[in-house]
Amino acid sequence: MTLRKLLSLLFVFLVTVTIHSQTEEEYCEKWNRQMDTIKNLDSRLKLSKQMISKVDDLCRTQIYMHLGQIFSDLRKIDSSDYFYNKAIVLGEAQGEEADEYLGHTYVQKAYNLIDNNKEEEASVFLKKAKVILNRNPDHKAWIMYYNYYAVAAEKKSDYNSSIKYTDSTINFSIRIKDTLGIGTSYHNRGFYNYNLSNFEEATKDLLRSIELNRKQNKINSLAGTYYVLSVCYGSLDQNETAIKYAKKGIEASEKSGSEFIASLNYSTLSESYRKLNQNDNALRATDSSLVLAKRLNYDPQIIQALTDKAGIYYVNLKQYDKAEEYYLEAYKIAKSSNTEVYMNPILGGLIGLYIDNKEYNKAAKYLKLQEVLMKKVNVLTNTAAFHENYSEYYEKIGQPTLALEHLKKYHQIKDSISSQEVKTKVADLEKKYDTKKKELAIVGLNREKQEQQQITKQAKAQQNLYLLVAGFLLFLLGVGAWAFRKLRKQQKELASTNQVKNRLFSIIAHDLRGMIIPFQRSGKILKHHIDKGNHEKTIELSKALEQNSESLSNMLDNLLNWSLEQMNGYKMNLQNISVKEQLTEIISGYNQQAAHKKTKIELEYQNDFNIKFDKGAFHVIFRNLIGNALKYTEEGNIRVKFTSKNDMFLCSVIDTGVGMSQDQLENLFTLEEKKSTIGTQGEKGTGLGLNLVYRFIKMHKGTIQVSSEKRIGTRFDLNIPVKISLTKEEEKTAEPLSA
Repeated sequence: MTLRKLLSLLFVFLVTVTIHSQTEEEYCEKWNRQMDTIKNLDSRLKLSKQMISKVDDLCRTQIYMHLGQIFSDLRKIDSSDYFYNKAIVLGEAQGEEADEYLGHTYVQKAYNLIDNNKEEEASVFLKKAKVILNRNPDHKAWIMYYNYYAVAAEKKSDYNSSIKYTDSTINFSIRIKDTLGIGTSYHNRGFYNYNLSNFEEATKDLLRSIELNRKQNKINSLAGTYYVLSVCYGSLDQNETAIKYAKKGIEASEKSGSEFIASLNYSTLSESYRKLNQNDNALRATDSSLVLAKRLNYDPQIIQALTDKAGIYYVNLKQYDKAEEYYLEAYKIAKSSNTEVYMNPILGGLIGLYIDNKEYNKAAKYLKLQEVLMKKVNVLTNTAAFHENYSEYYEKIGQPTLALEHLKKYHQIKDSISSQEVKTKVADLEKKYDTKKKELAIVGLNREKQEQQQITKQAKAQQNLYLLVAGFLLFLLGVGAWAFRKLRKQQKELASTNQVKNRLFSIIAHDLRGMIIPFQRSGKILKHHIDKGNHEKTIELSKALEQNSESLSNMLDNLLNWSLEQMNGYKMNLQNISVKEQLTEIISGYNQQAAHKKTKIELEYQNDFNIKFDKGAFHVIFRNLIGNALKYTEEGNIRVKFTSKNDMFLCSVIDTGVGMSQDQLENLFTLEEKKSTIGTQGEKGTGLGLNLVYRFIKMHKGTIQVSSEKRIGTRFDLNIPVKISLTKEEEKTAEPLSA
């Protein structure tokens, strides 16, 4: 084989590897993007299985982790464990690079183990998770880590400890500004308050969870919360409200494809129908729950459905033989699967059934079992049921003193649980929640109507603004044309001047766009408060507009003066400037725009100092970096930090915005095939600003580096000499500012 053929084969191989690598990254980005929009579990499962062979090992680790979560939501624990194990093996081979996914996977694996009462095995994976979490105090898996201990406390019926751990998850989520998980945390806290019979607190937490999850369109989470809220209202005998939320839960679980959550909602729907003596509806709901539970092969829910069905035949239809058959079937499954938490309704039903049939020996047997269970599972509703059953039993066998003693205990507990005051407060919460939804809907409709009415006015205003800017630019064009005619004979200077002229027009247009945006928004806000009659806000905004207009005027004067000085080619006019003073002036121009986007701009430094720098270039650099950060950041933070070290001016501009992909980072400072990204509120750009920043920093013999991560934020780091010295040749040379 000739050398030429070898080189050709090597070239083909390298090209193939490069294309394959790029394709893997593209597939991973595609998978992440689509997973953010798909809510149905089956669809998420199908997409993940399609993509798993097309991505690199790190992304495959992430997909294995998500497959484990999906199967866990579907209550297919064996399949869930299988994919968690694959994620762990593959992730551990990647090292610390896979920490983001391994931290979650270790804790999720521990969840599965504790669900099967394997607490010792779960602790092994928790220790592994803790090593990763200690390396990263802001790792999102801390939320799941705290939740694990909440679940562990729940299994011991220590619901107060569960609430404390859940509060830790809420505080942590607030600290790292991760709002996605807070809805789930409120759901968990509501569930624990329900088990403590704190129905008012439970209802507050659950309604708060629904509000958050509705905003984020987390359908599967909504389905589970509707279920617990339905159970809560059912415990207070507010059955119509319980039915309403159970139906919402069924609708949401069908959209998300979660048969497990649907089964739970059918169960509580059946119980509420039973209490309202709608027996046919109750039996249909119970049958639906049982079919789904058997399809999932999930014993706890099968037990619940059988118990519900037995209750309908016993309490409502008085068909004792059928009731006993279903109770005993449920008891057999609960005993064999060691699910004591589901035993109390079964025991209570059997006790009542045997007392009614005067089979007191059988009733006594199950009363003793219920007493043992009551001591293990400390739930007030279970304790109340136990005393009620014993009271009825002693009355039937002729021991009125003991019957009265248990009856008093039953009423004491029952009164503390279902007092009229609590019922009223819970009902008020429900009304407030419904009213709030209606008010929000009305506000939304009014806002849409107002926006439609403003479209024409805004279009005209924008047209006038564009004409004004165009006229201003034409004026500058005339100045440039005059200079061009003046220097016609000097061809080298002609080309340089033309490049400077074009570039300066772009700089002016770029900066004017950024400065005009706050006035557009201020006008809308001012009109809104005038319409509402908020005179104090109107006065406050008027003062702010006056200050901003003065700031705009000063900034425009500075921009024009500086641009005119550069018309013969860019020459650096070095002067000593205060870093703090200049940055404070630049930041103040963005304060109103930042307030509108609920974003805080902070200037961090220890000591102010002077640097030798072109003042106009300094403003162009930092107006672009801070304006760009604000363009892509909403409800976040922008930090501008500076210091000096070894005669170098070090400055960082850090935001918590939408971040950039690797492709965007690679072409960030070039103008070739530039496509500007739209801001968080539709802000448009030219793609020019960062190219100017790069060139000005290079002219001042400095460097700029950028790092970014999608949905995390972006960081620019500048490293520039505090003092620079130009050669005589550099001082004489006018650089054309070309692309």
